[in-house]
Amino acid sequence: MLYAQSLLLTIYYALLFVVASVMLYRGALIIRYFMHPKGDPEPEQRFPEEPVVTVQLPVFNEKFVVARLLDAVCAFDWPRDKLEIQLLDDSTDDTVDVSAAKVAELRAQGFDVHHIHRTDRTGYKAGALREATAAARGDLLAVFDADFVPKPDFLRQTVDFFTDPKVGFVQTRWSYLNRGYGVLTQGMGMLMDGHFTMEQVTRSRGGYIFNFNGTGGIWRRQAIEDAGGWHDDTICEDTDLSYRTGLAGYRGVYLRDVDSPSELPVQITALKSQQHRWAKGLTECFLKLMPRLWASDLPLRKKLEGTAHLGANLAFPASLFMTIIGLPVMLVRLGMGSAGGLAVAVDSFVFLLVMTTQIGFYIVATRELHDDWGRRMRYLPFFPLIGVGLAINNARGVLEALTGLRTEFVRTPKLGVLGGDRTLVKKRERTYTGGRDFWQAVIEIGFGVAYIYMAVVQAPYMLMASVATAIFSLGLFAMGGATLRALWIRRAHQNEVAAAQASAQRPAPALES
Repeated sequence: MLYAQSLLLTIYYALLFVVASVMLYRGALIIRYFMHPKGDPEPEQRFPEEPVVTVQLPVFNEKFVVARLLDAVCAFDWPRDKLEIQLLDDSTDDTVDVSAAKVAELRAQGFDVHHIHRTDRTGYKAGALREATAAARGDLLAVFDADFVPKPDFLRQTVDFFTDPKVGFVQTRWSYLNRGYGVLTQGMGMLMDGHFTMEQVTRSRGGYIFNFNGTGGIWRRQAIEDAGGWHDDTICEDTDLSYRTGLAGYRGVYLRDVDSPSELPVQITALKSQQHRWAKGLTECFLKLMPRLWASDLPLRKKLEGTAHLGANLAFPASLFMTIIGLPVMLVRLGMGSAGGLAVAVDSFVFLLVMTTQIGFYIVATRELHDDWGRRMRYLPFFPLIGVGLAINNARGVLEALTGLRTEFVRTPKLGVLGGDRTLVKKRERTYTGGRDFWQAVIEIGFGVAYIYMAVVQAPYMLMASVATAIFSLGLFAMGGATLRALWIRRAHQNEVAAAQASAQRPAPALES
């Protein structure tokens, strides 16, 4: 019995160490951020004349936003004879018709636009980019996802960095057209600001390998070829290629002060699909790239940075398993008379570390980007709820990667709603519903109930911890409830479509003579 109790505590503290390590790394990013210049770098020189640029637009079932994207790209301040546009359309719905009509309209206006429609999704986004790159005219390849609305001066701001032959890609910061839609978009905007300000600035200006974010940037075709091309063995093909080009001797340039407007998901279920894909894909890259990274001749500091970057999502299953064994650990401690003293000190230190690094990270990022940063801080309390709520969703992605489970590339649906029009969102979400599945929702709600029970057990001994545990349960109830709602909407929509089809096929009643 004593052996089992000791083993349980050992596992608990090992998991606690993983979480603490990730938080210490995040704290280090905050410190390192202030060690580098705040302003963006300048190109070494300018091209004497504009090079040919191919703009690649991978889309899949994005009928609400694809025309907007094409209009924005055609508005680039760039000579028409030096601008090629490839619409990489893997759609299986009426996006194909919307795209074809828009492309025909733009070609009639003199734009070099190509509608490349694949009848299968082999390789998903990576497969579409790989096939299109072989036919591209330009040596520079800009990439934009369907929800982006790049500014007319995008190429003017980015292309000249490629006068340095060692620049493999240029990445710009994402900004958000619909940030003011609601609490979810405000909170997610703050979350993404943290990545694009603290992480990307720190890694790029410190000379580390950092990742292309899949959209809102430009690649050098030669860098892609030298790295072995687009691979589809992970669902974070952008991070995979970024590291392979870094190991091939190229570097990326990150421009914090050049933004590419885009659209945030307005549904919790769409957010879950996005976060699951990123957590799983980054972990797949961790497994794939660690041997290459550590076998390379990069300095030790860059190897350590790459390991911390690609392995950061391991904190999700660690925190999830800590939750599972949290109550037994607490009961063991109480039975062994070790609920206080050193055990409480260690737990309190890690909890304080998590809170201070998370809060500090997003306060600094928001302050660096927004003059009204103080007003935006009112959305900060939602972060712990979102983080706890996504723990199961993201842990699932990490565990799928660790076990080698291959799943379909699930894109994040965008609805093209930029204002606060919830009626339009409700209508369009019937078409695009991003619910993960029924059993994940049940598990999330089950964990929420477990948090409540744990809070009740904690209350007589650690009242403040009990209150925090109960509050955190709200994130799990929200995530699980939103998924069940999404599945209900999908089922109701499918039933309506089936009823309409049956009605259309029913023969009309005969007229009486």
